[in-house]
Amino acid sequence: MKKIGKILATLAMVMFSATLSAQDIAAATEQFNAGVTALNAKNYTLAIESFSKALKMADGLGEEGASIVKDSKDLLPKLYMYYGQDLAAAGKIDDAIVQLNKAVEVAKGYGNAEVEKEAMALIPKVLFADAGKYFNDAMYPEAIEAYKKVLALEPGNISAILALGMSELKLNNEAGAVAAFTKAMELGDKENAPAQLATIYLKKATTAYSTKNWAAVLESAKKANEIKESATAFKLSGIAATNLKKYDEVIASLNAYLAAEPTAKDKDNMYYYIAAAYEAKANTAKACEFYKKILANPTFKAAAEYKVNQFKCK
Repeated sequence: MKKIGKILATLAMVMFSATLSAQDIAAATEQFNAGVTALNAKNYTLAIESFSKALKMADGLGEEGASIVKDSKDLLPKLYMYYGQDLAAAGKIDDAIVQLNKAVEVAKGYGNAEVEKEAMALIPKVLFADAGKYFNDAMYPEAIEAYKKVLALEPGNISAILALGMSELKLNNEAGAVAAFTKAMELGDKENAPAQLATIYLKKATTAYSTKNWAAVLESAKKANEIKESATAFKLSGIAATNLKKYDEVIASLNAYLAAEPTAKDKDNMYYYIAAAYEAKANTAKACEFYKKILANPTFKAAAEYKVNQFKCK
């Protein structure tokens, strides 16, 4: 009788354990299904909560809960990422970044390399889009800070570096703009950054020209040409060099200007400067060549004829 009692007690315990297990599986399944419903409704906070509970419940149920554990671990990193994207679309950038970072953390913890990589890539994109909104709204200090956040994550992001440079330029921070555009060039940008840098130096040359600061004109114009050659920079270099009596620079710069602008309205002026430079260098043959080019121009006719006769030009 005692043996029968022990057997019955053991059976009762097994049945009780099986009943509890069944109840636990049912509860975990209920939570999982609630998560699916919330996910379909794009209620990500509730979906995350429900799948997290289902995972916790199923985690100790062994083989019976394995499917719920696997599916919950697969879904949770994605949910944090989806939630982050939704928040970003709503303009809640700080909250979006929190959720995307959580997606990275959870994905890494669950060994989901694909979602980890995708969420990590989204973070700088969200920050870059946010920075663009600041820039478009002329909120340049905020844009600068936002672009710097992008670059903290992606130091080689040329688009962010260029945008940072443009933001600095809008605030007339020439040093910051030059640093950004120079960095973009170092990283391989061959169009936008050189164009912006050349424009900066051309503006400096033009400003110096208005005050007849010829040394500054020549320095800035030459820098512009070193980065991206232009007819304007060659012309400014030539005029500045004329006033500085740097005759080799006059000849090289103004010939380059005329090669770039062969039909320039002021080409006779340039011929005169080149002729005078050759004359100063005692190269009368070349001086004659250029003085003869302007004999038909009423403005230079008298002076050119005098020089042609003086040097007995042929």
